[in-house]
Amino acid sequence: MVIDTRERDVKLSFPTDEKGERRASCRVRLSDSLLPRDSCLFSGTAALAAAVLALSCGDKKLLSENLNALSYGDIRHYYNEGGEDRKIGLSIGSRVRDDKLEVAVVLQGTEGAEWYSNFDLGYSAEHRGFSFAADFAELKLMDYVFTRAIGLEPSFFISGYSRGGAVANILAKRLSDRYGINRVWCYTFASPATTLSRRVGRYSSIFNLVRAEDFFTRVPPEGWGYIRYGHDISLSDLGDINEPFRRLTGEDYLGFTRRGTVDDFLRSVMTLAPNVHAYYERRRCVGERRLSLYEFMTGVADMLADQMDETAADTFLSAMVSDYADLLTFLSSGADLMEMLSSAGGVPRCSVADSHSPAAYMASLQLFLG
Repeated sequence: MVIDTRERDVKLSFPTDEKGERRASCRVRLSDSLLPRDSCLFSGTAALAAAVLALSCGDKKLLSENLNALSYGDIRHYYNEGGEDRKIGLSIGSRVRDDKLEVAVVLQGTEGAEWYSNFDLGYSAEHRGFSFAADFAELKLMDYVFTRAIGLEPSFFISGYSRGGAVANILAKRLSDRYGINRVWCYTFASPATTLSRRVGRYSSIFNLVRAEDFFTRVPPEGWGYIRYGHDISLSDLGDINEPFRRLTGEDYLGFTRRGTVDDFLRSVMTLAPNVHAYYERRRCVGERRLSLYEFMTGVADMLADQMDETAADTFLSAMVSDYADLLTFLSSGADLMEMLSSAGGVPRCSVADSHSPAAYMASLQLFLG
């Protein structure tokens, strides 16, 4: 698709809840190009467009409409049905500008069994679950570019939310190594930490928009050495989030309003497992079982993936009087624990979920951009 270079307003739509049942819209002002010429300069316009793409990734029709509105065509959607550590969805579109092939890559957030991969860190320099998923995304992207970039110089606009943000973070790092940072524009939202590398600042075209009240952006803990490639941009302490959240969802914000609650949770985590080895190997009594923190979080994944059975529910009930009690209290803040453990009811709204929700990020981004 050839870029429409006219200055114009583009209307984009995005879901404001996890199920995509409620939508909102925003307008993005486009002039010549969506992206700044210098990829290392933060652009509010690019960030807003990236957020909409990332949040609409679960609805392929809606995502395609948003990509088309931004002049991206030749859209392809992929999903890896491989092992739990490798599951990831992504969408790719492209547009031609001068002698360049501008490629948009949108990584999908967590769905179902992908929760197990989120909690599988591994022992290498990058989070194992996210890195394996990035392998698949990179393979599909290179196949896409190889058949379309003949005589054209490729550049990349990458976005993702939550798990998709973490995979986007790693993918953008790899593309920066391959093509140079001046050909990569990356905006991630609600991304967990991804790497143990200390050379993250050199990837200056990667911008990670995070909320300190969102515990998913604070794990794996920095105390274990984990950070993100690129630069973090805080969406915290910008004012009252409840009003813009209510405009988007029609409901009051139930999430955390200060980072101290998450700080306390992370101190509990560090007490239980001061390093990655202890996360996998240090076991504590939970009823008649002995579970490591990793095994306990696998049980959390059962709940989030709607895979709870009686054994898993019994483990959680036993955890209420175990060393994992503080973690369970934190994870169930603002909700009825018995309702959360009901496989029939799914996972209800709670403080942790609202703090990480698409609506919380869009509300915070609106406050940030003014």
